[in-house]
Amino acid sequence: MQMTFFRLLVQERQWTTIQTFAAHFTKAARDLAAESGERRLADVTVSRRTFDRWMAGGLKSLPQRDTRRILEYLFQQPVARLFAPTTAADTNPPDAHQSDTLATSCPPWWSGPERGRILPTDPLLLSQEGADVDRRRFLLVGGAAALPLAPGPASDSTPAPPRLDQMTPEQIDAVLIHVREMWHMLVQSDNLLGPRHALDGVRQYQAILQELLDCALPPLREEVLPLASRYAESAAWLHEDCADTESAVYWTQQATGWAVEAGDETMTAWTLFRRAQQATAAGNAAQTISLSRAAQRYDRILTAQMRAAALQQEAHGYALAGDELTCHRLLDQAVAFASEPGRAGDGRSGHGDFATPAYLEAQRAHCWLLLKRPDRAAPLLSTALTELPEVYRRDRGLLYARLATAHAHNGDIDQAVEQGHLALAVARGSGSARTLHETINAVDAMGSAHNDRRVSELAEAIAHR
Repeated sequence: MQMTFFRLLVQERQWTTIQTFAAHFTKAARDLAAESGERRLADVTVSRRTFDRWMAGGLKSLPQRDTRRILEYLFQQPVARLFAPTTAADTNPPDAHQSDTLATSCPPWWSGPERGRILPTDPLLLSQEGADVDRRRFLLVGGAAALPLAPGPASDSTPAPPRLDQMTPEQIDAVLIHVREMWHMLVQSDNLLGPRHALDGVRQYQAILQELLDCALPPLREEVLPLASRYAESAAWLHEDCADTESAVYWTQQATGWAVEAGDETMTAWTLFRRAQQATAAGNAAQTISLSRAAQRYDRILTAQMRAAALQQEAHGYALAGDELTCHRLLDQAVAFASEPGRAGDGRSGHGDFATPAYLEAQRAHCWLLLKRPDRAAPLLSTALTELPEVYRRDRGLLYARLATAHAHNGDIDQAVEQGHLALAVARGSGSARTLHETINAVDAMGSAHNDRRVSELAEAIAHR
């Protein structure tokens, strides 16, 4: 196997599984097709066998012309360089500050990001206090330090990382415990620091889980599948908040497939609900209703909050279809299910724990907007903003943007601009492209007032975000 610039870039970007690489390649193909007007490019795909040959290096000939164009678009590098052996310039070590950071935060066998990682090091993990720190450090460092190393050239300074297919059952158990615990931290990281920060961590752990799935037989595979499904669903949500709809749909479908294979009915129901959310965003009423009902068929495992979430999503489908009566009947049912107290709202209580009465009233307001009744939406959104827990910062941004839209349709430009600025501040602070797009929609709703100085200033602030 020959280290090429292609392999180096793939490892650095954590695209080392065919599923992940294919998702990025397909997106690049479609983007290039749209930009160039050459529709055939959107149909170009990469097989597992081809990807494996590219990763192995030593190609006797370069890929076909269309494939070369997509690769160059994806990596912004000439194909001839991509498949050439790496040089010293490609693999320069980190500077002194980075080396110090790696030396203090990484386990002894860690060899740096340019060689690809098996177990990532997390600042979140190192920031915990007390007994949890010791336990997690044992799992990450103490437990992993004894793991077997992958075969390869001997080196005193850069030992090869451990291979999961050579671990003992006890070592794999330690890895899975760590990955499970980190999921909760990544949920909180998403709320605090935004989707792009959390997505980096999710991708790292997805690489671990994918490697396990590639080599694990039952019963180990049956233990890994539910966790892989959970991380895939998280990746879908984060891509969605980054306004990458195509990747979001891909990972939601992947999460559903793994959940079905695992026999995990809770996750299957949840991913069906998530697909209903995506159908709503696409404006597809029939699919929203159908997928929401499919989620509700898992009656015996649904919590009150999950049922409330599915009901309100079904209500969105009827709002899209213009059926006001059915929409609000379903929302009333959702509020009744959402009365259970004591939910933390940070992901630890289970799927749907965000479905509080305050959240559902905010969703009722969104339905009023879909029903073209901004006069009914505005007061509900104002109330929801006072009751929404602080942990839902980006949801607050969405509410500001939707309230701006409602005020714009109601002709109250002063309030529309004020709420638009608040939404933009959240979008900037959280890195949420979804919130930014909602803010742009609010400006668009201001219509004939675009010549108003206040609206122009808001539009200018968005343009210079």
